[in-house]
Amino acid sequence: MTTDIGLPPFLPFLFPLLSALPDEVRAALIQSGSQHLALKGDIIWDEGFPIETVLFLSDGALSAMSNTEMGKRSFLYGLMPAGSIAGLHALFEESETQFCLSALQDSHYLLVPLDRLSAALDQHPPAWKICAKELAVGTKFLLNFVNLLANTNGYKKLRTLLLWLDRRAAMSPNQFGLKLSQQDIAARIGLSREMVNRMLAGLKEGGYISLDERGHFRIIKPLPAHF
Repeated sequence: MTTDIGLPPFLPFLFPLLSALPDEVRAALIQSGSQHLALKGDIIWDEGFPIETVLFLSDGALSAMSNTEMGKRSFLYGLMPAGSIAGLHALFEESETQFCLSALQDSHYLLVPLDRLSAALDQHPPAWKICAKELAVGTKFLLNFVNLLANTNGYKKLRTLLLWLDRRAAMSPNQFGLKLSQQDIAARIGLSREMVNRMLAGLKEGGYISLDERGHFRIIKPLPAHF
């Protein structure tokens, strides 16, 4: 991992939270941070890592995974495309990471000290509203995810995830995170890869799903209620 990478000129436009700040406040905030380049496979935050900075991902993609020591049974919280922010919740209380954040591909990001970001937001209070919106979107994602995981039926978990992916693909075909391997899907819904492979194979044989040219799962006809 290297530091002192050149600042992308489009950075303020990628993050509404930064663009909401006055130019001079934003410039000082960015200057207080550090630019980093993570190569594919690099670990940026490990589980139990004390959060002292907020991460702004300007290019590339990261994965958030817990229980990584369990190998095949590790749990995938989600994927972070460029434009994502990690660590905002630590503005309100001391926190440690509950997941391992690693680079899925070469990625560029900015780390801003928590106290500097808090001070910048205090200088321009309307920006706190943008911060609250970012946290609300994350909370909604987690609640939907908890509802999915609360289902005791493995197939219904898979069915719900496939419907999510299909809906997102229809809204934005080039959206990152739509291309998931069978192992990724298993880690995302907390099932064994063998079980997921068996169910996906059955759905493909039944003509319910297919893989498009980009490797995205697509629903061809309504998925059965039961497997």
